[in-house]
Parts: sequence; structure tokens; C-alpha cells
Amino acid sequence: MLGKFIGIVGVVSLVILLYILQTTTPTEAGAVGVLAVFLLSYIAITVALTFFIFWLYRLVVKVFYSDKLTTLEDAFSLRKSYYYSSILALGPVMMVSLRSVGKDGIVEYMMIVFLLFLGCVYVSRQTS
Repeated sequence: MLGKFIGIVGVVSLVILLYILQTTTPTEAGAVGVLAVFLLSYIAITVALTFFIFWLYRLVVKVFYSDKLTTLEDAFSLRKSYYYSSILALGPVMMVSLRSVGKDGIVEYMMIVFLLFLGCVYVSRQTS
């Protein structure tokens, strides 16, 4: 049920995002339109990363740990994958927002990577 809901939300957000990007310019959309683009891109990236992380984990378990298949597959759920992807999806959105204001240096990128690392450590501690 959760997978279907996440998938539907992702497709709807992607369709709305593509519609906004094709029909308006940033000056026509204004501040609310730019906010909508960032929010919809975050949702679309989150959904894509959720399924990518979930299926990549299952693939790695099947290839390398086929003898412990049931215990390892049950240890990593779609919900846990969603938690990680919600943190990791902030990275591209923060990079685009920093680039749009002209602050895209190596220090800023290192801070983004550090924040993503901290977020993943927090999720791993809370969900284990």
C-alpha cells in the first residue's frame, strides 16, 4: 500500500513539475512558482530515490547474500528506504538553490555533503 501511494504521489508531482516547467518562466511564475518547482522536484527525487534504494538493496542481497535472503530482505523495508531518500533528496535541491543565488563553491558543497551524512546517520540510529 505504501509503495502504491509513494508511486502515485511521485507521478503526480512529476507531471505537475513538467507542466510548470513547460508553460511558465521564472518571472511569470514568481516566488510561489519557484517554490513549487523546488518542492515538486524534491518530491519527485524522493520518490525516485526511494524505489532505487529499495530495489538496489534487494538486488545486492540476492547477488551477494543469497543464503540469508529472507532475514536480510526483511531488515530493510520500503519505509526505511523512504527515510533515507527523503534525506538524500535534499542534496540536489540545495545544490540548485545555492547555484541560483550564486553561492556554489567547494565549501558549500562540502557542507551539503556533511549535512546529508549527518541526516543518514540520524536515520540509521533512529530506525535500527
